[in-house]
Amino acid sequence: MKIRLQPTRLAVLSCLAVLHLPSPAQTVAQLGVTVVTAARVEQPLAEVLPSVSVITREDIDRAQAASLADLLQGEAGFEFGRNGGPGNVTSFFLRGAASTNLVIMIDGVRTLVDGWGNLSAIDLPLSQIERIELLRGNASALYGEAAVGGVIQIFTREVGDQPGAYGTVTAGSRGSRGLTAGYAARDGDLGLRLDAGAEHTDGFSAMNPAQNTRVNPDRDAIDRQHFSGKLTQQVSRDLTLGVYANVVRTKVDFDDGSSPAVATDVQQLQRETALLNVYAEGRLSPDWRSRIDLSRTTLTLLDELNGQPNQGAYTAGRSTGQQNALRWFNSYAQGADRVFNFGVESGDEAYTSDATSSGYRAQRRMFGAFAGVNQTFGALSLQGNLRMDSVEVNKLDTIYARRWEATSGLLGLGWRLSDAWRLTGSVSTGFRAPSAGELSNNIDLKPETHRSSEAGVAWARGTDSLRLVAFQTRTDDAIYWQSVSPWTPVNIGKVRNSGVELSGRALWLGNQIRYALVSQDPWNESDGTRLARRARDYGSLEVSRLIGATTAGMRFNAFGDRYDSGAPGRTLAGYATVALYASRPLSRDWTVRVKAENLFDRTYQLAYGYNTPPSGVWVTLAYQQH
Repeated sequence: MKIRLQPTRLAVLSCLAVLHLPSPAQTVAQLGVTVVTAARVEQPLAEVLPSVSVITREDIDRAQAASLADLLQGEAGFEFGRNGGPGNVTSFFLRGAASTNLVIMIDGVRTLVDGWGNLSAIDLPLSQIERIELLRGNASALYGEAAVGGVIQIFTREVGDQPGAYGTVTAGSRGSRGLTAGYAARDGDLGLRLDAGAEHTDGFSAMNPAQNTRVNPDRDAIDRQHFSGKLTQQVSRDLTLGVYANVVRTKVDFDDGSSPAVATDVQQLQRETALLNVYAEGRLSPDWRSRIDLSRTTLTLLDELNGQPNQGAYTAGRSTGQQNALRWFNSYAQGADRVFNFGVESGDEAYTSDATSSGYRAQRRMFGAFAGVNQTFGALSLQGNLRMDSVEVNKLDTIYARRWEATSGLLGLGWRLSDAWRLTGSVSTGFRAPSAGELSNNIDLKPETHRSSEAGVAWARGTDSLRLVAFQTRTDDAIYWQSVSPWTPVNIGKVRNSGVELSGRALWLGNQIRYALVSQDPWNESDGTRLARRARDYGSLEVSRLIGATTAGMRFNAFGDRYDSGAPGRTLAGYATVALYASRPLSRDWTVRVKAENLFDRTYQLAYGYNTPPSGVWVTLAYQQH
């Protein structure tokens, strides 16, 4: 594995690591946080072999972020591109992989992507989230097709964890205002949680008129409404039944700027996602836990131009998607040192698009069977996972159908050097099948195949932790859209990314410190260019402390220059932003929170020609019944 790391970057890594050198006064307690995403079984974070970050409800409240992308910005391994402000089209990149090569899950259920394989969970309100586990690296052996860059697993707020009413009122810059309200209760074996909200911002022009004269310079507003509900019933000591429902509606004004647009055009994208999940979980024996999920997800997109459906050459006036999915998951413990997991997953997806020249009706069926083991032999830890997947795509009203089968594997090893230090390493394989939309434009596409490896050192003591990882992923038959006519998706050949990733937390002189630093080389070997919208170097530093009753903090994000999508000669300049936040309880039930974003009003772009939020200030009044 060849890793490019210059001496100056090595010096920065070394300085950050010094924060974690053990002192005689520190205890030997391991991290109390547990995760489930890394191996599909519950593990202490200090024992996990793959690279995982955890964002808690406390972290979410402290950050006061506008969206999921803004919350995750600065996490190790995570980058994003966006066509304007929060709510606009957003791409996630994990370990340099494209949005089509990562998986977002909600409470263990894989979320629906649109017909082109793009993520549809970017609108999920943060008020509904209890915690997020960010798994970096190839996880196809655990989660199947497309989980190559990693997995973002979202856990929604549980029923009755903190009974009573809760909510927030927010107001701030650019005419922003928002309201959320929720209620959680438990009556014996019955638990309930309801959560609803609405938000609006006048926004700013999504595109820069100085870079494109066809852009309407008016403000592009965003409106969102959401509702979720969760109900659980504990039937017996060994069986719990539950249902979760979620609906999110978003209207976002945007700028396109492509011909034949004119500067007076008004464009709006309306999105609605809905999820219904019914599940049963419990114990089949003292050592055997099992869960069955049956879910249905729908996605509706309406692209309007001047109040009418926009059915241009490469836009869809209306497109829809729906997914029916079944998951059966099991874990079986053999003593304290060995845990097996196994199960099956199936999904039936249907997509429609009424775009004039690129419309389609397609069906996509997926089936996967998986098994894994986590074993401890004294100081040695082992994780092994194997999965077999089948993906079939049919374009309706035509004669074509494609079916692919693939086997993915992962082998991870860990060696505990002491109570605090551990070495880790893994190798894995994975794949991504072409999406329905991609195949509708090129029936000869082949699946992408991926090979990944990583090796690292981890340190954990008390609530402090450090992880330094070298990683590499190589892709064959990568699917990319041609940047010249006829603008169709093609298998371009080889893509790779390799790098070094440092992340950690520390308590130092009364300050809570979180940091991440990544140096990578995302490269398209077929045409000798850097992968679009990925920085070679980026990182973040967050420092917070308690001052009397007030928690105050600062977050610094910095990203190097990037190539723009489809134009390797066009560079997006590097940028750095600073955000400040503070929160103070007013009483037992009331808290006031303040945040200032982009404090120095830096101008930067995440996609060429598209603006990003200028500086702004927001105030939130939060209520939690105790």
